[in-house]
Amino acid sequence: MPAAHESIVILGGGQAAAWAAKTLRTEGYGGALSMVSEETHAPYERPALSKGVLGGTVAPESIQVFRPDVLASLDLDLRQGVRALAVDRAARRVSLSDGTSVCYDKLLICTGGKASRPRVDGIDLPGVFTLRTIDDCRDIGAALATARRVCVIGGGWIGLEVASTAIGLGKDVVLLERGSRLCQRVLPETVAEQLLALHRKSGVQVRLATVAERIERMSGRLQVRTAEGEAVDADLVVVGVGLVPNDELAAQA
Repeated sequence: MPAAHESIVILGGGQAAAWAAKTLRTEGYGGALSMVSEETHAPYERPALSKGVLGGTVAPESIQVFRPDVLASLDLDLRQGVRALAVDRAARRVSLSDGTSVCYDKLLICTGGKASRPRVDGIDLPGVFTLRTIDDCRDIGAALATARRVCVIGGGWIGLEVASTAIGLGKDVVLLERGSRLCQRVLPETVAEQLLALHRKSGVQVRLATVAERIERMSGRLQVRTAEGEAVDADLVVVGVGLVPNDELAAQA
C-alpha cells in the first residue's frame, strides 16, 4: 500500500469512487484521501432513481452507498459541488471549478458518465428532462405531479422504467423508440417482444421505428414531432437514449 504520507485524489462521487475510497481504507491506506464530486449529495446508487425514488416510494437518503457514519469513518476530504477542470500531470495537481486546486501523489479518475442528449431541435426547452442524478429525479417528479401526459423518448431501460413509473402514477404515456424493438442493443428479439407486450398491457403507448425530430412548445404544452409525421402532445418529455462517458479529463491527462 502507499505510504501514510502520500496523497490520493479520487475524481468522481459515484459508486466506483465511494467503493474505491472504502477499499483503500480497508486495505490499510492511512494517507490523505480526497474525493472531488460535482454533485452535492453523498455517493448513491442510481438504479432506483427511475423507479422507487421517482415514484415516491423510496427516499433518496436510502440509496446512499454507505451510511453517513461509514462515510465519515473514511476520513475523506470530500469536496462536493465542484468540478475538476484540468489535470496537470507534471505538477500532480487538479484545478477545480471553485478556483482551488488539489495535489496528489496518485490520481484515480472515476467520473462515470452523463445522460446522452440527442441532436433534436428543442431538446433544451423547459419541461424536457434527462434522468441521471437525484436532482434530475426531483425535477421530473415535480413536473409529474401536475402532468397529465408524458412523452418518453427512448425504449431502453431508463425510458421503459420512467414510462412504467409514470403509468403507475396515473399518467398517460407515449414512448417513442427509433429502433424496431425495445432494448435492441441488449435483449434478444423474443425477450424484447415480451417486454413490449408487458408495457402495452400496462397502458404505455409504444411507437417503434419512430424518430423524434423536434420538440416545440405550443400553448403552454410541449409537442414532439416525429420524422414519420406524428405530433405527440405532452406536459413533459423525458429523454432516455443512453449514456455518454465523462472521459474528457482522462483524455486530457
